[in-house]
Amino acid sequence: MIDTVTPSPVQREPDRGALDAPLREPLRFLTTSAPWRGLAYFTVSMVIGWVLFFLYAVIVLLPFAPAWSYGLAKLERRRVAWLGAPEIGDPHPPVSGTLSARAGARLGERATWREVAYSLLLAVLTPIVFLGACLGWVIGLGLVVAPFLDEQVTVMGATVDGVVSQAFWGAVGAVLCAVALYITYAVAALQAAGARLLLSPTEEELLRRVDVLEASRGVLVNSFEGERRRIERNLHDGPQQDLASLSLQLGELQQSLAANSSDETLGEQVAEAQARLERAMSGLRDTVRGVHPQVLDDAGVEAACAELGGAIRVDVIAGDGWERGRRLPAEMEQAMYYTASEAVTNAIKHGGAQQVWITFAAGVLGVSMTVMDDGAGGADPARGTGLAGLVERAEAIGATLTILSPPGGPTTLYWAKAVS
Repeated sequence: MIDTVTPSPVQREPDRGALDAPLREPLRFLTTSAPWRGLAYFTVSMVIGWVLFFLYAVIVLLPFAPAWSYGLAKLERRRVAWLGAPEIGDPHPPVSGTLSARAGARLGERATWREVAYSLLLAVLTPIVFLGACLGWVIGLGLVVAPFLDEQVTVMGATVDGVVSQAFWGAVGAVLCAVALYITYAVAALQAAGARLLLSPTEEELLRRVDVLEASRGVLVNSFEGERRRIERNLHDGPQQDLASLSLQLGELQQSLAANSSDETLGEQVAEAQARLERAMSGLRDTVRGVHPQVLDDAGVEAACAELGGAIRVDVIAGDGWERGRRLPAEMEQAMYYTASEAVTNAIKHGGAQQVWITFAAGVLGVSMTVMDDGAGGADPARGTGLAGLVERAEAIGATLTILSPPGGPTTLYWAKAVS
């Protein structure tokens, strides 16, 4: 059985095994690549921090702080992946227009000033953290290499001389280096946590981005629908009218030949031409109806679905809470109609169905449409039967589409959307 449900956006949880690895498995931690990735993260942060320190120190460059903070934030959102954590999402919505218009829009966003705060904190803390890190690493590495130096080394008043003394202080140095790796990783993890706190989108920003994306998808859907209607009008007012006139002329010619001509062969040819023309007009009408049926605009989705029958029987049923002739927003009616139309087409072509039931229902949570056929089932959106496109169309207006099609049938499509 195939069950395709419109996916809902899932917030990616931080990888807890990434940032707290030293606490969970302190001994195994040193045998992994984590401490070295943390050291690389820390080293790059120190380089960036010193650059920021001197940038902020130059007063004349302060007006450009939002610009370099914006660029730094884009890097930092990706760089947390060095520690095995998921990348941070971008809180900025897309903007367009001139450079000054885009800059003005960015300066009006809270996310921009959180980025400035992050870069300022990094600049201020870098000298302090750098001095502490240098002290720890210099002592640890110094004790490790001291036994290999030709000169005598004095540590805490004691001279590193002799095999036992050299081995002892070398071991102390190795332990200090290991501790330095833990501390370095901890500092890197704290910075990554700070980056996630300041550079991640807030719930309000996420909702705003969702609204922008839905609006842009709505514009695309509406533009496609406008183009569909233009094509429908052109087909109806142009070729379809010409073919209808030609059919009438052939009919008149056939009657004239039947009354005034004894050439039966010519009459049969005219009759055959008229039959072929009628079939062409029928196909054109089906095409026009598939592009955008006029009845959808005039009488709504229920009436439009009732005209889908032809090759098979289509029953339109008013389910719970649904009033006959109910009208819905145009984008909903269009999405529901094309879902039903595609379902009927698939039932004929792929399922060998003889009957389709389309049920409309409404309730407190919204409206729904169920399309079920008596075909062979086994419909798979991955096989390019048009079902995947229906799921995307449903998503474009915030609806959901569930497809159940076990082998042997029946195939059921459940379309639903919340309405106010």
